[in-house]
Amino acid sequence: MTKTLVTLSIEEFGFALATIGAEDIAAGLLKPMYGELSEQHWELILRAASHSLLSKGLIARMEDMEVEIEPEFLKMLMHFAQSRSMLRAYSDSHGQEKVLTIHQGTDNNDPYLYHLAVDHHVHLFTWTEPKEWEEELFQFYTGQQGAFIDQTTQFTITEKQWNVLTDENNHTSLETFLSDWEIPSESQELLSRWHESFEISGRQVDNLSIIRYTSDQAEVPLPDQTLLMLRTDQGFWSISSDNANSENASIEITQHSAASLRKQLRAWIDRFATPVSNP
Repeated sequence: MTKTLVTLSIEEFGFALATIGAEDIAAGLLKPMYGELSEQHWELILRAASHSLLSKGLIARMEDMEVEIEPEFLKMLMHFAQSRSMLRAYSDSHGQEKVLTIHQGTDNNDPYLYHLAVDHHVHLFTWTEPKEWEEELFQFYTGQQGAFIDQTTQFTITEKQWNVLTDENNHTSLETFLSDWEIPSESQELLSRWHESFEISGRQVDNLSIIRYTSDQAEVPLPDQTLLMLRTDQGFWSISSDNANSENASIEITQHSAASLRKQLRAWIDRFATPVSNP
């Protein structure tokens, strides 16, 4: 069965959300791009968006103040606006900002909604299911050319050490820290390799997170869990926190083979997904 795929500009998306009563979400999308505009300017922007949606067939009818949205598109919009749980992938690598969110419905039998935003301007929507996500996330983070090693390697540092290494105001050399920290020699080599990749990337990391709203939350909450990703020509790394809420919190840094990255992505998918019927 062919899936419905909807492609929107940010203006079309904002107008559609406002039409179903999700004005706050619409404002959160549009105001960072346009800033404070007069009511007349907003009217011109949204009027153009409404006519564009009408020409695409996503608005079935528009008369006076009444807007009738195409049923399948309306279902997607309501799902997006009402979802209280999402898997969120973020990448700002290689000159393009991408945000992929997979939204769980309010009922366990609801399908999942796929939403990809590219540089804020382009928004793609379709229905999706968990078996598709491993490949989707793998390509999202690695692109067509992933730099992988054959054998996975990893090391662990304390949260305090991690904070020191990633402090933008810290200009002390890594060698100085290594001489002070009690880190095994084999881990020191891996840490040096990771730190070099981190600096080459401009300290830019991507991330994967699980976000769940509580019943009374309106603002987007902090993620339940976050996995950091670092992709360079020298390798692909992930950074995860163990016992994040305890005094003994540690940071595990892994340089991946392709197989180990896929395994880690599957583990995150399993933390988020519940069985659903096809849309």
